Amino acid sequence: MINYALAFFSSLFAGGINAVAGGGTLISFPTLIELGLSSKLSNTTNTVALWTGSLLGAIGYKSYFKDALPNIKKLFIPSLIGGVLGGFLLLYTPQKTFNFIVPFLILFAAILFSFGPKISRFTSRIKARYVFLIQLITAIYGGYFGAGMGIVMLGSITAIGIDDIHIANTIKNTLAFLINLSAALLFIAYGKVEWHYAILMMIGFAVGGLMSSLISQKIERKYIRLFINIVGYFLAIYYFLKIYIL
Repeated sequence: MINYALAFFSSLFAGGINAVAGGGTLISFPTLIELGLSSKLSNTTNTVALWTGSLLGAIGYKSYFKDALPNIKKLFIPSLIGGVLGGFLLLYTPQKTFNFIVPFLILFAAILFSFGPKISRFTSRIKARYVFLIQLITAIYGGYFGAGMGIVMLGSITAIGIDDIHIANTIKNTLAFLINLSAALLFIAYGKVEWHYAILMMIGFAVGGLMSSLISQKIERKYIRLFINIVGYFLAIYYFLKIYIL
């Protein structure tokens, strides 16, 4: 029973963090590993559970959807293809290999959050004709692991001429939902989901996302990002020691 409670509350917390600053995967994914799931099953289960939070994130910007739709259409195909490719890449990565790269995935996500604004500014300077390719690569990463992909997407969305942050976030959240859903459906089709945890975490991500407005009013976003950075680097070191040394 305590395992289910931990899974639920980790997703509740992660859902709130995702909606405010992003990075909730760095909370929920390691929790599943510590509850005894393999690293791959933890990743696939987390991805399947995430779709409720991703959907609510997209719905939250529905008033901007009409203005965002033309650019969503432009990036729809690379997002869909990338999400599926990333999912297949994960499915065909041997468990032992994935165990070895977990610390580096977490470290990469932590670096994305540490240098998020600089990364967004860099990707925003990329020529519009390369945005399709950048989105494809981002979506592959999103289908494979995904933590921090929104940072890269926000910059590339700016590169196609979107300077309204609300429209940019609408595009980002909608595409993130699409990437997440395409990978999740693949994992479900292959039976790579621990449903006892996934269902609880779907609820947790959804409720956490809805409660995020309260979190954002109580705590400044920079402090949430700082917390995620600390957790990310700590977990990267922890899993590096656990897998390579201990």
